[in-house]
Amino acid sequence: MQIDISLGSSPQSPTDGPAVVVLADDLFFVTRLMDVIRGVGARPVVVDEAGALVAAVDLHFPVLVLLDLKTPGDWETAIQRCKLTPHNRQIPIYAFGSHVDTETLRRARKAGADHAWARSKMMEELVAVVQRYVHPPARDVDGCGDPLSRAAVAGLLEFNRREFFEQHEYLELAWNEERRPVREMYQGILQVGVAFLQIERGNWRGALKMFRRGLPRLRELPGDCQGVDVAGLRAAAEEIHAEITALGSERLHEFDRSRFPLIRFENPYGVEDIDALGIDLPG
Repeated sequence: MQIDISLGSSPQSPTDGPAVVVLADDLFFVTRLMDVIRGVGARPVVVDEAGALVAAVDLHFPVLVLLDLKTPGDWETAIQRCKLTPHNRQIPIYAFGSHVDTETLRRARKAGADHAWARSKMMEELVAVVQRYVHPPARDVDGCGDPLSRAAVAGLLEFNRREFFEQHEYLELAWNEERRPVREMYQGILQVGVAFLQIERGNWRGALKMFRRGLPRLRELPGDCQGVDVAGLRAAAEEIHAEITALGSERLHEFDRSRFPLIRFENPYGVEDIDALGIDLPG
């Protein structure tokens, strides 16, 4: 089951940073893990049995999973199931256990854990590991220093007009025209925009699916790329993702759509009339 262990005067809200899922039932380790996770600005989600791990990962879409191999239950199957879906497969799983029980560590790796460490090493590296995934270092992305293409500007203008279907059309064109790695930014923004469209349509599962495709693409980009405030969009989208996750399908209508963010960006063409940009969409 999922457990709530409050270390302060009140628990954090569901939107306080990206989630880190912890599978552990040792109060000492749970307390230490939660301290570190909250200390770097993330939201700990703790489960105390292997059977609850998959549901927690599916629900919260964490940036990291920490798994104590002493926890009761079939953690091997839980790890395998966490790695089944494409968007969950990329979530790193760090398992840790006794340094003398090398067979258990080997089984964790075989099941699909990205790392299986001795407990002592995990505690030594804990802050650095959590920091790395909560605040990933920006990659040097080829093309980030160049101005936006005309199609990309059109897509961002439509995004800011809340025309989330149309933004998809222009950003898909920009993505098709660009062959360098910077195209990941176009696709990430496009998918976040489609997530907002699914919220408007009341499609909770569709919104989660698109967030979980788009957000990982934005997390590894520099905070500013081609004059786009990627960091601002990413933070706002992650907060909305966490909020609608907590609301669930039945309460999605309660989300305040006026909170859809605007994207701050430099427009190198100086026009906001999309027709003036001279873009021909295919078809």
